[in-house]
Amino acid sequence: MTLTRMPDRNPVVIQFEAVTEFNIDNGPEGATILALYQRGSQQIIHVCETREQIISARLAALSGISRL
Repeated sequence: MTLTRMPDRNPVVIQFEAVTEFNIDNGPEGATILALYQRGSQQIIHVCETREQIISARLAALSGISRL
């Protein structure tokens, strides 16, 4: 799925797998902080999308449907 990175508003492609662990927190200046844990590594991204949009897009990505 593709999200919008903050603050530069460039697209960032995120790959969710069924085993991907993640946390979503509110960040500064309207950003959402998405922390992904996959295969022993951690990736932290500040994005424009809301918690609800990220969860919806994750469910869509896992089911093979594009919503973003």
